[in-house]
Order: sequence, then C-alpha cells, then structure tokens
Amino acid sequence: MAKNISTFQSPGLNVYFYSQRAKINSNPTKHLVDFINGAKKSLVCAIYDLQNAAVLQAMKSASKRLKNNFHLVYDAGKGKPKPGTAPDPKNAPATGKMIHKFGLDNFATAVHVKGGNLMHDKFLVRDAVEIWTGSGNFTKGGLTLQDNNFLTIRSPELAKVYTDTYREVLHPNHPAIHAPKKPKVAPPKPHKAVKVGGATITLYFTTGVNEFEDAETATVKALKGAKKVRIAAMNLGDAGILTSLKQKFQNANSDIEGVLDPGQMRSVMPPPAGKSKQDPKLFWFTKDKKRFVGADSHAFVKSDNNNFMHNKLMILDDKTVVTGSYNFSEHAEVNDENMLIIQSPAVAKAYTRYFDALFQQYKKHGKALPEV
Repeated sequence: MAKNISTFQSPGLNVYFYSQRAKINSNPTKHLVDFINGAKKSLVCAIYDLQNAAVLQAMKSASKRLKNNFHLVYDAGKGKPKPGTAPDPKNAPATGKMIHKFGLDNFATAVHVKGGNLMHDKFLVRDAVEIWTGSGNFTKGGLTLQDNNFLTIRSPELAKVYTDTYREVLHPNHPAIHAPKKPKVAPPKPHKAVKVGGATITLYFTTGVNEFEDAETATVKALKGAKKVRIAAMNLGDAGILTSLKQKFQNANSDIEGVLDPGQMRSVMPPPAGKSKQDPKLFWFTKDKKRFVGADSHAFVKSDNNNFMHNKLMILDDKTVVTGSYNFSEHAEVNDENMLIIQSPAVAKAYTRYFDALFQQYKKHGKALPEV
C-alpha cells in the first residue's frame, strides 16, 4: 500500500519518489545507503554518475566487508579501457576522481565508449537476490535536487538478469561495440515477465552488445494499445515513440498529460528550438499548454547541482508503468540502459499520485516548453 505520496511498498517491491520543487521526499539517499549497507554476500553496481559522499562511503565499507565480491562499473567517456581514475567528461568532481578519493580504484572499472554513447545504467544487485534501480544517478543532483523515482525489487530471477547485463557491460568488446555502425547479431530474445508480489515485471536493456531497440520497441508496443497516457520525462525525442503518440493522442479529446524538462527537450528537437533532424510535426505536444507542462529547472551546468525533471516515466491505462534509466530518445538506443515495464494497478496508482503532484506543481510554477 502507499504510505504517502513519496513511498510505495508492497511484497518484494518498494518505490521511492523525489521532487525538491514539489516537496516530495522519500529520502532516497538514506534508502540507497541502507541498501548498500545491507549487502552480506555480494554487491555489483553499474552507474553513469557517482559523486554522492554518503553513497561512496557506504561503498567503501562494502568493499572492506565483501572484498572481491564488490565491484562497480561507471561511465568514463572516451578513451582506452582502464580501471579507476579515468577522465570523465561529466560534472566536476568527476566520478573517477571521487572513486579514487574513497579508495575504490581496485573495485572499479571505467567503461569508455565511442562517440556520444553512454554507459547510462543506474542499478545495483545485492546478494544476487535484490535490485536497486530507477531514473536517478548517485549524485547530489540525482538524489536531492531532481525529479526522480527509485525502486528496490526482491527477485532472484530478475537479479540474475541484471547481473548478466552487468557482466555484459564488462565484455571485452564492449567499448568497440559502441560505434555508430551496429554489429550484425541475432535479435534479442525478450526477457520473460516475472511476478513480484502483486506486480508483473518485464525487463528490457540496450547494451550495445546484443540488444539495440529492445526497449524502444517495447515502449511503442505498449503505447499502441493504450487509451490513457501520463508521461514524465527529461526528454521525448524517439521517432517511433513520437509517431505512436501523434497517431493516438494528438486529438484534443485524447487522454494524455505530460511533464517535460524544457532545457533537455532542446537536445532532441528540430530548429528553431534545437538541432535535431526530426520531423517538426512530431513535436505537436510542445504547443499543447493544457496537457503538457515544463519543469522549472535550469539549463545544464558543469557541477553537481543540476535540477532536471529527470524521470523516464510513462503510466498507461492506470495499470502499466514504464520506468528506468532509458530516456525516450534516439540516443538512448545506443547507450547502455535498463528499463522496466511493471503491470500492477496498485503500482500505477502510486506513480499517478506522484505524476499528478508534478503536473500541478509545474502547471502553476513551471516554464514554457520550447516550440518548433
């Protein structure tokens, strides 16, 4: 049952919501630290950005407690594969520098990618039975400033899938695979749905090794049958997803609402708002001031103080939730990403309460979305 708007709990599944602006605070930093501290046998982590001192201190303790059964991989930008203190193009202080500061060099592997592709995952697997995942990075911004949602899931079966994905990120060919030209491989087999308490969860990944548009295809398929959609997303720019939304929900009587980040939307929009080559007609919703609102966030800054509307969330027909690290953009298809589709009216209700709070906040105190 939902204790309040910030937290949802059910057997095997917890959800933690956060929004500084909407005053929704489940204290995700504490929950994440507790999750790490609770590891008794093993802990693996794949994270795009790691700078929060409390989280790093918990990982340092885990490394002493678990020794070789603790390891993490992180995005380190372009370069040759190298453990530890590789250069990081993101915020200062860089993830690699923070890993070094907390003495975790021997437990960390820097993942280097080609082009603008990212190792964008945000998950941990504890004791091979429990997962932490969601939309937020382990930073000041991700845990205390942005709009994000986080989940813990207790399921050995799902934990194995995440662990296999973690190992795939460590694949020797991984950095070379992240190139504009995709290798020819067999299409991925979909992961089967797994029951966790009253919810049914299916996992989707883009790893660049053997899964590419798996997450996008699943999202488009879910949208085709939907009659009601709620979207809270940092950006919305994938052609397949945009086409599905236009075909089904452009009509003024359609049941759709969205919360987007104005600054980050520019990165996926065509001129004059941005530099994308997408069809401007796909961005009809940016002019729909009644059903779509923009968060009151600032543009990207090179620090750990970014306050994006950072969710990657869809709620469909009051029964299906799509969430994870996967932005609904073309770029996400060539990143390392993880996405969950959760079938549960109770979970969808909790997410809808959170969405409604964000929508009302930005309807009153938001910024206009850029238009084309």
